[in-house]
Amino acid sequence: MPEHSTDPAEPIDKQHVAAMLDSMAQLMELDGANPFEVRAYQNASRAIAGLEGDLPELVAAGKLTGLPGLGKTLIARITELVTTGGMRQYDDLLERIPPGLRDMLRIPGLGPKRIRQINQALGVATLEELRAAAESGRIAALPGFGAKSQENILKGLAFVTERQNRFRLDVAEAQAERIADTLRALPEAVRVTVAGSVRRRKETAKDTDVVASVRRDADRAALMSALTSSPLVAEVVGSGDTKTSVILRQGIALDLRVVLDEEFPYTLHHFTGSREHNIALRSRLHAQGMKISEYGLYRGDTLIPCKDEADIYQAMGMAYIEPELREDRGEIEAALAGELPTLVTERDIRGMLHVHSDWSDGVATIREMADATLAMGLTYLGICDHSQVAAYANGMTPDRVRSQHEEIDRLNERYAGRLRILKGIECDILKDGALDYDDQTLATFDFVIAAIHGNFNLAPEEQTRRLIRAMENPYCSILGHPTGRILLQREGYAPDLEAVITRASELGVAIELNSDPHRLDLDWRYIRFATDRGVRIPITTDAHSPAGFANLRYGVGLARKGWLTPSQCLNTLSADDLLAFFADQRRKRGA
Repeated sequence: MPEHSTDPAEPIDKQHVAAMLDSMAQLMELDGANPFEVRAYQNASRAIAGLEGDLPELVAAGKLTGLPGLGKTLIARITELVTTGGMRQYDDLLERIPPGLRDMLRIPGLGPKRIRQINQALGVATLEELRAAAESGRIAALPGFGAKSQENILKGLAFVTERQNRFRLDVAEAQAERIADTLRALPEAVRVTVAGSVRRRKETAKDTDVVASVRRDADRAALMSALTSSPLVAEVVGSGDTKTSVILRQGIALDLRVVLDEEFPYTLHHFTGSREHNIALRSRLHAQGMKISEYGLYRGDTLIPCKDEADIYQAMGMAYIEPELREDRGEIEAALAGELPTLVTERDIRGMLHVHSDWSDGVATIREMADATLAMGLTYLGICDHSQVAAYANGMTPDRVRSQHEEIDRLNERYAGRLRILKGIECDILKDGALDYDDQTLATFDFVIAAIHGNFNLAPEEQTRRLIRAMENPYCSILGHPTGRILLQREGYAPDLEAVITRASELGVAIELNSDPHRLDLDWRYIRFATDRGVRIPITTDAHSPAGFANLRYGVGLARKGWLTPSQCLNTLSADDLLAFFADQRRKRGA
């Protein structure tokens, strides 16, 4: 479990407070708190995440009073966090609970209750002690565990070890951009860009890079000093004239490189990477008597002047390669042949799909989500609340579905000519691959996203059959988050994705690219496999509040990394064309 800093240098915004409250709930459960109190913090986290407006302003104006899910005690603690940057109760829990037990919260499937049980029964208090207990068979002997649970704990420990010190894209980018913004404000800075895997839009990052330029050597010191004195920095690992390395308070390693402005394009290109892309370029250039490094592009010993990265690629005889594509996956060959795709952008997206409301586990009304969609200049909104089996998410019975559709009809009259609200559903795929409603109910939706939310531990071949059976239902429009992964927290359920994608192509089923930075699923490495087979890819936000619409940028970045073009993306269509697409799906499949 990531520990959220209570340092006042951290941005005290809705996301920070919501994350802190969620962490509080986990720590309280680990500490043996009353379940009702734990649930209150979980509900408060969702309520804060879905608030409209600036949280510090709402706190200052006393506007949290009376909001659902927020009692006096919680409001007082939220106010303490917003106004002081800390929360005494949170700090008390951190002091009381051993660090090793908190580390165990990172193990997929091992929740606070079970950690507490293991600790109390076996005295296990560190990850290594947990591993030893599992390897010796002591965990399997505990009530309610068994050999399978013990095996899963060992797998979870391996998962945590493999992914330790990695951070989701949204976390790494936010921290790096805050440092970059500090540097951009300095008069000595000419150009400042976040580089590395963050710039390439990889879904997770181990560290971050910032490249900056100055006009004179003497100007470097101002940028280095601004970094090392930043309240965001926990530790200065090394500091020199051209490179400074630090550890940020979130635990992320960051390297800052400061060069003269004429050197900036080469340095930015080199430290954007990837390593594989750079090696492939150097190999090609070597045969032509050229070389490239962080210091320049040379023909023999003669520097080739370049103003930016586009000049670098032009001098190498190829089209400009966007940062997202630089992974040595055919982009160099395509650039040489003039066959690079025109990648999708946020401007190409015409509507929001896979959006939740307070009819299930969202925290905003359909009207609030619609107004936020309009404010973004989009023309349609696909409401996809949870289906009935998802009781934990307030899933909708068929009767509630009919009531929701009546509300959507009324709202569509209100928004006529400005916005179209589509009747969608995130319909659970049951264990046997059946969908969670009968065909009569499914027929009332404009589109159906079929997704797995349970029975994750089936064998890969069973999950493959399960997904394919769900897609074979003629009312399945889109397969949702097809691997079920939660980045750095849970492995996906590992179906044979190529078989699933191939069957989706045969059926005409679209496959979602879920933009939630916790998911980013479909994995970008499979996007070209899908589009080469004609599968359309909607870029969805999975938003549970208007704030969740910000997820779109992460999905678009991942889509670009997968070479997705506007014509291959489903929600670049107009509302009329999208509805025609869904209707044609059903017609062809005899629905």
